[in-house]
Amino acid sequence: MTTAAALDPPAWLARLAQLAVREGVHLATLRERDTRDLELAFASAALFLPAAQLLSERDANDCLRRFLAGAGRWIATDHVELRRWLADTGFILRSDRGTDYRRGTFPDWLAAAAAQVQPEDLEQAVEQARRAHDDARAARKQAWLAQAVQVEELPAAAPDGDAVFMRLALDQAHNAWALGEVPVGAVVVEDGQVLATGFNQPIGNADPTAHAEIQALRAAAGLLGNYRLAHCDLYVTLEPCAMCAGAIQHARIRRLVYGAADPKTGACGSVVDLFAEPRLNHHTRVRAGVLAAECGGLLSKFFAHRRELQRGGSLPEDAQDDAQ
Repeated sequence: MTTAAALDPPAWLARLAQLAVREGVHLATLRERDTRDLELAFASAALFLPAAQLLSERDANDCLRRFLAGAGRWIATDHVELRRWLADTGFILRSDRGTDYRRGTFPDWLAAAAAQVQPEDLEQAVEQARRAHDDARAARKQAWLAQAVQVEELPAAAPDGDAVFMRLALDQAHNAWALGEVPVGAVVVEDGQVLATGFNQPIGNADPTAHAEIQALRAAAGLLGNYRLAHCDLYVTLEPCAMCAGAIQHARIRRLVYGAADPKTGACGSVVDLFAEPRLNHHTRVRAGVLAAECGGLLSKFFAHRRELQRGGSLPEDAQDDAQ
């Protein structure tokens, strides 16, 4: 088990609430990112088995189903897989016959708090966190829609129109931050109207291609029923990488507008300039630096916050610290 500072009940509930605003988190992902979060999830599940009580496999499964329907609804697993993980790690114990189960032992840093935390506390903390998260996203969506209505008559190529659409992309970037992703957002615009949006989700989706630009392009192509987006413009808060630049070219995007430059992986001139390659058969027009200070400032704040978490032990020291 991981050696860590002891956690009190309020801190337990607070960390579980932070984890629970995500969707579809795999146990293997938790193990790779931070074993403390995995242990916290296992301990939370084990608390749903009554203390000092021997349960049949059916009753143990019912307890774990209750956990996965409430406090553990953010975990992408079923009760059978979860039961096996818990048994393998000692959070629940099996009899020699393998048919009876009881609550096992918790790591030292959780043991004291486990005696005070109840399943109802876990369910309430998760429900409140998810409700607050949904309310915040709904508020952002309403603000976004209000902005979109105001810019319907602005031509996409106008400088002031570019700034407005870039602010919508920034709103998407905040959605990424809210899910623990690097805050990059994108918006696809057709004839001065927002067609699709996207934000960075490679961690949550376990998908290395789930950059903001790709998410937005996929949504726009699906809406139009055509992978060619020749009459569309793309706004993104960070200079696209080579992968996204290739996707933009294949989609035949008419015009790309981005905010902050990316000196590590930027493919619009910072590292390479794929859009200026004369041998390619399509050349998207590019405008750089729209709201660059705001786009870059958001990324700087995000990584500063991550460094604080690393120093405080809430993130592993070797956590990825790149832009995408």
